[in-house]
Amino acid sequence: MDFIKRFRLLISALFFLLLALLFFTFQLREEPEPSMAARAVMQISYPLQEKTRGIFSWFRKFVDRYWLLVRVEEENQRLRGELGFLREENNRLQEALLAAKRLGKLAPLQERRSTAVAANVFARDPSSWFKTVLVDKGEKDGVSRDMAVAVADGVVGRVIEVFPNTAKVLLITDPNSGVDVIVQRTRAQGIMEGRVEEFCILKYVKKSDDVQVGDKVITSGLGGIFPKGLLTGTVTKVERKRPGIFQTVEVVPTADLSRLEEVLILSEEP
Repeated sequence: MDFIKRFRLLISALFFLLLALLFFTFQLREEPEPSMAARAVMQISYPLQEKTRGIFSWFRKFVDRYWLLVRVEEENQRLRGELGFLREENNRLQEALLAAKRLGKLAPLQERRSTAVAANVFARDPSSWFKTVLVDKGEKDGVSRDMAVAVADGVVGRVIEVFPNTAKVLLITDPNSGVDVIVQRTRAQGIMEGRVEEFCILKYVKKSDDVQVGDKVITSGLGGIFPKGLLTGTVTKVERKRPGIFQTVEVVPTADLSRLEEVLILSEEP
């Protein structure tokens, strides 16, 4: 509408000019020789005809180009949608591949336990005082209280609550956790207890026992919860200067408990 209002005078002139041209064209068909008036009009209007033809030619090209751009934009939108879908699909496949690799690492441990159950971690306790996670396997899957939980890198914790389809796992870094362990190199025994920080303390290790930084700590099999021989952590600090008969030993879990995704729930039977 704005275009018509802006150029209405020009459009009106072109309209009447076209009518005149049509009239004289009809006369030319009827009369063998055009009249002087017809010739004069044709002579005068010829440049304007050329301009008009040029304008209509430009307008037709403009319209064709506009519709081409519209089709190109529609095609671009369609391609962008397909690209977004392919990116999402690629991301899902990447996640599935990574999950398969993690589960592949659990396979050797699972083969050693006839009652092992693979589970996914779907929630964790947000508080800093209790260190627990929830897994998507429960009573219906054969999970029971006090079953050990591990990953390929080591012990994670134990089941403390069981529901029909889920279970709660107490991590070994929780202050309420205690695991009977031995130092792999020297067989020195102790109880690995959690702390609020992301490490554990190896308690009741005598000062006469040979424990050094870098020693591996494994489950002893005592207590009927954790199968013997599972890796639990690495000694990072040893202190013997404090009073008493026991030395202070700090242990960092070998399993990355802050990034748990898939775990294996084990029974105590070998």
